[in-house]
Amino acid sequence: MSEDLTLDSLFSGAIKLLQHRRGYRFSVDAPILASFVRLKRGERVVDLGTGNGVILLILARRFPQAGEMVGVEIQEGLAELASRNVELNGLGGLIRVLHGDIRECRRLFGPESFDVVVSNPPYYPLGRGRINPEDERAIARHELMATVGDVVEASRYLLKGGGRVYYVYPARRAVTLLAEMRRRSIEPKRMRWVHPFPAKGAEMVLVEGVKGAKEGLEVEPPLVVQDAEGGYTEEMERVLFKLEVEDEM
Repeated sequence: MSEDLTLDSLFSGAIKLLQHRRGYRFSVDAPILASFVRLKRGERVVDLGTGNGVILLILARRFPQAGEMVGVEIQEGLAELASRNVELNGLGGLIRVLHGDIRECRRLFGPESFDVVVSNPPYYPLGRGRINPEDERAIARHELMATVGDVVEASRYLLKGGGRVYYVYPARRAVTLLAEMRRRSIEPKRMRWVHPFPAKGAEMVLVEGVKGAKEGLEVEPPLVVQDAEGGYTEEMERVLFKLEVEDEM
């Protein structure tokens, strides 16, 4: 294994993950998003901006009866790493990874090719802070290669009618995300705020949307990451450390 990589494990070794030591490494928002997703038997899933593949790896373990899963990643090094992680976990028959630009998804897929889209879009708009455009982490976190509007537009193209999206996004930009969704006829149907501590405001929002659905939003009780003493809450412990397999889908 290259000195540039670390080998980490999730869920007591159920998932093994190669990560760049100094480049992009997944953060807590990835397993939080994966815990929010609901899949049905045979549904085809695409992850836009898959990074090192961690979200699809979790979903493949949680939902073994799901259909094909595809990750799209614009950074060649991360796409190669995600492919290695798929093989490392013996999931090559279920997951495949494509090196490609989601803004050109029409070259990669036909319209309405997927039942479900998941994405952890870049959080920060251009012009906010000084960034290194060659930095793997900067490309993943800032709108250098794609905006949230690009992600939602790709979702609209790829989703079948009635198909679902699942996003995690900064709470302070929630209105931007919801506006982009409704502009493209993806109706927000389920939402959950994520708070770092009980007494602090939300930092992230989880949103499920349905293509072509009617208005009607369910707001779930918030997810609180840490308790007042600084330890993980009981629910967050489950999100991070307990792999809840959905055999009946």
